[in-house]
Amino acid sequence: MVIIVAILALVVVNALGESPWGVFSVGMTIPIALFMGVYLRYLRPGKVMEVSIIGFVFLMAAIIGGGLVAQTEWGAAVFHLDKVTIAWGLLIYGFIAAILPVWLLLAPRDYLSTFMKIGVIVMLALAIIVVRPEVTVPAFSEFAGRENGPVLSGALFPFLFVTIACGALSGFHALISSGTTPKLVEKERQTRYIGYGGMLMESFVAIMALVAAISIDRGLYFAMNAPAALTGSSVETAATWVNSLGLSGVNITPGLLSETAANVGEQSIVSRTGGAPTLAVGLAHIMQQFIGGTAMMAFWYHFAIMFEALFILTAVDAGTRVARFMLQDSIGNFVPKFKEASWRPGAWLCTAIMVAAWGAVLLMGVTDPLGGINTLFPLFGIANQLLAAIALAVVLAIVAKRGTFKYLWIVALPLAFAAVVTITASYQKIFSPVPAVGYFANNAAFSKALADGKQEFGTAKTVAAMEAVVRNTAIQGWLSVIFVVLSIIVIATAVLATVKAFRDRSAGIASTDNEDPAVPSRVFAPAGLVPTAAERELAAEWARVPADARLERAGH
Repeated sequence: MVIIVAILALVVVNALGESPWGVFSVGMTIPIALFMGVYLRYLRPGKVMEVSIIGFVFLMAAIIGGGLVAQTEWGAAVFHLDKVTIAWGLLIYGFIAAILPVWLLLAPRDYLSTFMKIGVIVMLALAIIVVRPEVTVPAFSEFAGRENGPVLSGALFPFLFVTIACGALSGFHALISSGTTPKLVEKERQTRYIGYGGMLMESFVAIMALVAAISIDRGLYFAMNAPAALTGSSVETAATWVNSLGLSGVNITPGLLSETAANVGEQSIVSRTGGAPTLAVGLAHIMQQFIGGTAMMAFWYHFAIMFEALFILTAVDAGTRVARFMLQDSIGNFVPKFKEASWRPGAWLCTAIMVAAWGAVLLMGVTDPLGGINTLFPLFGIANQLLAAIALAVVLAIVAKRGTFKYLWIVALPLAFAAVVTITASYQKIFSPVPAVGYFANNAAFSKALADGKQEFGTAKTVAAMEAVVRNTAIQGWLSVIFVVLSIIVIATAVLATVKAFRDRSAGIASTDNEDPAVPSRVFAPAGLVPTAAERELAAEWARVPADARLERAGH
């Protein structure tokens, strides 16, 4: 969880670094969400549509206002922040947001980001149908059969399957659905619709993001997503480096890089790693052909950056909360007081510890000479999928202990695939002799260079940068070892529990079910998005009951 939250935060840092427009617009979403929370809680309770319209208007004003503020001298000075400064700001934000009540910030911004996300992606899909952008990217790139790609190193198998996460299989979502989602749903039956529908929406977003990425010039893509150590950060050096890759049909010019940056309202788009800026440029490229022309590219770019940053910041908030819950539960086994969710000192202490943990990884990524997102993203994908495998392993044991063996294959198949892929990826990151792939191989190469007295090596141009690479690769390597060992232990334990449950059933021994007893719902609410006729009738009857006679409890 620490790695996942850190990399999500790193994506936001890379998208907003040295971008006054982006910093102002995204920063304004925090007071907007706070206002919506107070408005819905105290000023106009229950007026969801009303506050939604107000929130949307404020968001549009924040995007437009960001462009105006960025053009002023004071705005450029105040909101032009380097990546390290933004990283520290996210640390402070993460702590405060995670200790605030759910209704005040998380719920209203979650609500805003959900509709922003769905609206933007549906609009992009419509624009793709109308515009029909020309795709010139070959089905298999020059790096498909190699392990030394300039963006992410490693073979297609297994690393393709650990970089495709949210829309397919996600441990982060499994933890969130266990930690914060239960606080936001009205009844248990809604979770199937929310969970399955959410993953379908993630898959749809992934497809739209892929179309947006391959619709832009290939040279532009590599200039944006390769680390600054390779591109040199300037348009001239970036163009020279991209052209040296020998990509078929690619001959990018410094002018194209500068023109694209100017069109989207940024000073530079070189080495804007993390994926968010690439999606934003791709979306702006398609949308300007649909509505507004080139003059609207800057608006569409920052519109995309805002919607991406919104739901990523929500993930950071929710992830920090869930990590705090897990730490509180763990410490609570020794100090029972920590298990009391209402005990604020314990909640604040555990929040501070988890923020410090993912903050350390975030700062390591921001200052990494190899390009933090490029070296940490495989670890992010592996950690996420290992969490998914652990979640599936737990479900496997539960299904087995409940005696429903005929459904066991539904859990066992994705568990087997996730386990094979992620353990293979972990093995390669730990033991690969190729420095670009293996953490310890890279560590050994830079350590030897330092021992030989070299002043620069590879992409590290100073001794300090070389020492940073040695330190970072050691941390990343040992984290990989810890993650995979713990995951194997959990999966093995679940498999043994499953085998024991099967043998007990064969021997006629009743299995022990540790599930909590079912509790009838005390809230009348529809199970899905559209209520049935019976649900509408029941809801109307429930609404006629005096408020003081209801069993439901207000609040989250």
